Amino acid sequence: MNDNPEIHSRRVARLKLVLPGVAIFVLGLLVIFSRSGNDIIQLAIFDGNDSGGGIVLREPVMRGTSSANVPYEISAATAHTQDASNRLINLRDVDAQFEPVGSAPGYVIEAKTGLMNNETGILNLADGVTYRDENGLVLVLVDLLYDTSDGTGQTEKPVSGVAPQGTLEASGLQISEAPAVYIFDRARLTIDPKAARASK
Repeated sequence: MNDNPEIHSRRVARLKLVLPGVAIFVLGLLVIFSRSGNDIIQLAIFDGNDSGGGIVLREPVMRGTSSANVPYEISAATAHTQDASNRLINLRDVDAQFEPVGSAPGYVIEAKTGLMNNETGILNLADGVTYRDENGLVLVLVDLLYDTSDGTGQTEKPVSGVAPQGTLEASGLQISEAPAVYIFDRARLTIDPKAARASK
């Protein structure tokens, strides 16, 4: 195939300009999500910088492991660091998946918005928060403060849920992942007799 030398030269010059910028950006990603050696960005599309020095990422995916040895993967439609320090990261359309090792059920937490503290690993979720586990428990929450480092979560706002045996309402919730424990505040459980018999 014949290639015009002039066009080839322009391509080379363009690559020389683009590639160093890409390398710097990749290093920036590692800094953004390097709270611990377990947390790494697998994929992200650079959308630019804002006027405050923050970075905007599209479709970022972060993988890590909690102190209880539970692997997790957190993805979002966008991630936006609030300033050049990259300490606080605004997330939109959050999908967090957790896969405990052993008999504990896996679970997924979804929310329309989230704020990740990159130093502490605490994820503050709000607006359309849902929690689903592999045993059929589905919880709808106003918000959820979730610590990715130790797998604990809590909310002091109303919680509603559906389980295979019935429905529940509560004024708050505490979660731990190893072992999986749910502590509901002022809970009211409504048992479905047919579902309860079917689950036996």
